[in-house]
Amino acid sequence: MNQEEPDFLLSGGEGIYYLSWDKININAKVDRIREAHDYEVRAEVLLESQRPTSSGHLVGGRIILTSPTSRKTLARSLKERDQEVDWDKVIEQLCIAVLQEFRAGSPVVQLDGQSDLSVGIPWLIKPIIQVREPTLIFGPGGTGKSWLGQYLAVLADQGMSHNGLEVEPSTVLYLDFETTAQEIGRRVTQIRASLGLEGKSRIWYKPMTRSLEKEIEEVRGTVLSKAIDLVVVDSVGSACGGEPENADVGLNYFGSLRSLKVSSISIDHTNKEGVLFGSVYKRNAARQMFECKKDEQPNDAKIMLGLFHRKANNTALLREPIAFEIGFVGGDTLKQVDITRRYDVRGTGLESNLPVLDRITNALRRGALTVDGLLDELFDPTGEKTISESHLRKELSMATQRGRISKLRERNPDGKQLYGIPAREEDEWRI
Repeated sequence: MNQEEPDFLLSGGEGIYYLSWDKININAKVDRIREAHDYEVRAEVLLESQRPTSSGHLVGGRIILTSPTSRKTLARSLKERDQEVDWDKVIEQLCIAVLQEFRAGSPVVQLDGQSDLSVGIPWLIKPIIQVREPTLIFGPGGTGKSWLGQYLAVLADQGMSHNGLEVEPSTVLYLDFETTAQEIGRRVTQIRASLGLEGKSRIWYKPMTRSLEKEIEEVRGTVLSKAIDLVVVDSVGSACGGEPENADVGLNYFGSLRSLKVSSISIDHTNKEGVLFGSVYKRNAARQMFECKKDEQPNDAKIMLGLFHRKANNTALLREPIAFEIGFVGGDTLKQVDITRRYDVRGTGLESNLPVLDRITNALRRGALTVDGLLDELFDPTGEKTISESHLRKELSMATQRGRISKLRERNPDGKQLYGIPAREEDEWRI
């Protein structure tokens, strides 16, 4: 019996490969590729046929790409379905082609030192998310981190610059480890209503039950098939799938995330001490990192959310927090969620999270003060003092030398030195 010659085409990449033998109407998908310590490479393979003698699904399962015995076993089972195809050659082509692509990895490129420096850092959402880089947003539960992630997803999906954020249009994938499609769908609808958006969004949603590392093939397949630009992970603790203090857990998470080659937002929590959960590798892997703080008053239908810039790569740290006021409109029948930008956190509970010198400057903007007066001003929301007198005097001394604060000629009624803001200083809160 004459067997047809199986020429083929290979496409895909990043661990997901598609092969097609057009002359004989055979297609294959190979993914979930793993290489063991003994260099044995295993993968999952799915073969389908559009041939009249064997139409539809042919076979699916694990194969050892490096094993001649495994190849022959698979070819033998396929011969039982269709004897007119040279299955030994098809499976040999499949295994060798995928092995070569998988082991080749990313191509080597030459750095010629001729980059165009007039082109700035590319941003997907400026100044929070750089193109194809990971942003980490962390904070205690209930601070509004998820609302922020959903708000940014809506803006990216719409390509809508808003609240001082410069946004590029993007296709978004929301990886949800914590709630349901119904809950996220309601939130997206509420945010869109507040922005006056009509029609349907194009945000893709995937519920997650295992770690990102274990589901990375499915996620990567979605990223490729839907042309995803931005992935939102909510939240990192579940996405890591292990003890956060374990260095390998954090490295595996960010390694999986990086393999997607897209921009990302990772929403994470703090421990009971208020510190980012996990090893230092989380901080090292993130390109932009923001700590999320909130100010919320009892019986108030809004919260103040502040993003404090803790790490930046290729850019300077933002001097002031990016603050948002999240208002919940409609009570029990919540219809929309208004998110508005605050350019000034002076006089709010978020101010206590600023650097000491900024807090001193803010207090002096309200009027001239002595050292004692400043000590009374610098307390946290519980009313406790947050700075010693010696620390305060040191900050004042350095600030007066740099011209940010002035010693006034007049003194208070008790004859104590008054401090103030130089008249030439401009308001630097807006970014």
